[in-house]
Amino acid sequence: MNWRGYAQGLADKIPLDRLHSRAVDYLKEAPPGAMGLTCSGGIDSLSALLLIYWHFPSRREDMCVLHFNHLLRGEASHGDEQFVAVVAGQLGLPFLRDSWDDRDLDAPVSEAAAREARHAFFDRFLRGEGGGMAVLGHQQNDILETLMLRMARSSNVAGLAAPRPVHTFSDQKTYLRPLLSIQRSELEGYFRELGIPWREDLSNREGIYDRNRLRNEIIPDWQAATQYDLVRAAARVRQYLEEADEVIDRFLAASRYPAPGDNPARLPPELEPRGVLRRWLYRWLHRRGLLESASPARVDEVLRAALSEASAEWPMGGGFVRLEKGCIAFEENPRDIPADWPTASLVAGGAIYFPDRTQIRADGREFTRKLLRGLSEKKYSERRTVFLDRNALKKDALLVRPWQDGDRYRPLNAPGSRKLQDLFVDRKIPREERKRLPVVTTTDSLVLWAPGLPVSHDHRVTQYTKKILQLTYRDHH
Repeated sequence: MNWRGYAQGLADKIPLDRLHSRAVDYLKEAPPGAMGLTCSGGIDSLSALLLIYWHFPSRREDMCVLHFNHLLRGEASHGDEQFVAVVAGQLGLPFLRDSWDDRDLDAPVSEAAAREARHAFFDRFLRGEGGGMAVLGHQQNDILETLMLRMARSSNVAGLAAPRPVHTFSDQKTYLRPLLSIQRSELEGYFRELGIPWREDLSNREGIYDRNRLRNEIIPDWQAATQYDLVRAAARVRQYLEEADEVIDRFLAASRYPAPGDNPARLPPELEPRGVLRRWLYRWLHRRGLLESASPARVDEVLRAALSEASAEWPMGGGFVRLEKGCIAFEENPRDIPADWPTASLVAGGAIYFPDRTQIRADGREFTRKLLRGLSEKKYSERRTVFLDRNALKKDALLVRPWQDGDRYRPLNAPGSRKLQDLFVDRKIPREERKRLPVVTTTDSLVLWAPGLPVSHDHRVTQYTKKILQLTYRDHH
């Protein structure tokens, strides 16, 4: 195979002015520096690799091909790695690889976890080079899929503007996506015409992830039912959202809002427009590490209170956000909250309140197919909510107590039992937080759940379940 010839042939079909103009302008103007060409072996990332290699010959000395092996498809994963190594070698480019060796084998694989591991590898490369850029293979179809996924998660304007052709982060690394102006079908047509081989991930045809179901089922049906080109329309909408996001950023920069690092922070007398206040609040919460515990509904509560000049308090992330007299502050819970609170009994319809002002509730529910489908699609956070097969419990009453050394159980879908200590470490739950997390057990001391961990496999909900006990752990407010 002649990969230089393939690169030239593809570049003839897709000249430089067909790539996204923002990515091209950035590449033309950016000073020399490391450039990671990320490549899985699939048609998207391989196209980006070949086109950037051919259209920017002056930057080849800075290029390095990056491949991350997720180790999820056995020999096929190793075949992907070998394929990309050959491509890099024939193009005369350095090849750097890494693999997901530290994956928790007992935890279900999610798209988010795989992406986080992959991007962590790209970031390590860029940090080692003192900064630079990574070229990713997202194309125009990815825009529609991402927009639909993020709408379902109630993402804000900044989130809905993804994926961006140029995304520069606070640590000065930059992600480039030059193919956002080109659709997948066009790439496939050129590859077949030119006889360019690529690697196919057959798991993309399975319906195990939301993105796959959108790509293979929902979007094709939607496209068949409308006269509009949905992919091209989504690309325009993404552009409009990015422009709106830039306006909010510029408005915030020219405003009198305090720095996100201030705590407490004095809000300016004029808080409108609301979108600017929301942007500042998200940045302020992010600096405190509170975004994960701040739901969109909770952020809306803070916004309403600020705009109405009310005083209020909200539990978040091991402490409280307080708003009073135009000043917002985060205060951590006292470190001396006792971790040896007594064992308590929990029954359906009841709740237990803990010294750190969190609570755990138990509620009876009837089995529905919709609930079972939601569990299979992982729509419920193990941090907050789990469901038990009520018929698998010998007694309706449960016990709730602090974590104890030696606690162990069989997590959902695990081959055997594991210590809670090991699971806490795997999920990076801080030592201080472990002492305060409630452990739910049966009356004969079988562990059922601790917030942040999977439910007990032996008490999981199945298609044969009739009655359900829902456990919910949340801030008390």
